[in-house]
Amino acid sequence: MLPSISRPPVAGLSSALVLLVFAGGSVLDAILRAIYHYSPAPGQLPVLLLAAVPVFIATGLWICLRGIKSLAGTSLLQLLLATAVGVVTMASTLPLSWYLGIGLVLWAMRLRHNVLTWVGTSLLVLAAGAQFEMIGFSGVLFLPFVLTPPVFLGAAAYYQWHQVRHTQVEADIESEQSTELHRNRYGREPGH
Repeated sequence: MLPSISRPPVAGLSSALVLLVFAGGSVLDAILRAIYHYSPAPGQLPVLLLAAVPVFIATGLWICLRGIKSLAGTSLLQLLLATAVGVVTMASTLPLSWYLGIGLVLWAMRLRHNVLTWVGTSLLVLAAGAQFEMIGFSGVLFLPFVLTPPVFLGAAAYYQWHQVRHTQVEADIESEQSTELHRNRYGREPGH
């Protein structure tokens, strides 16, 4: 079992990690769906792997967020939900997984980040449009439809990661200024 590493929570880091893992999972999902769609005799392996993609995403999130104790319950809930969604949608012909939207909306409720809500809701609308045949995804439109979630999630992950990196630099500058002010005022480092 992997050791639990406790980390101090950084504003937005959890959301950035969630988006990065979901983006990676959506790339795997897109590759497997394209293989399943374009292969002449797909067999059972691609179907089982497609059903396991939500579980891979939930496991990846657990690995990334295992050090933040307050998110342990949500990670377990996501793993159970991913297993259920994977089994229910095993033989689905949809070009994307419902779990991409459902999982992001649940993480948005837990982490209270608008980026997760927007991306998750958009992916749910895309999946619902395909499920109820309001959006065509057959023929020439299949590949662009499959590539939309990875591009969308990748852009959101890049945006959130950039925000976290920019916030980290500001926090470090503020902490350096605070330390310098304390040194000038008291002639020693803080905590000594």
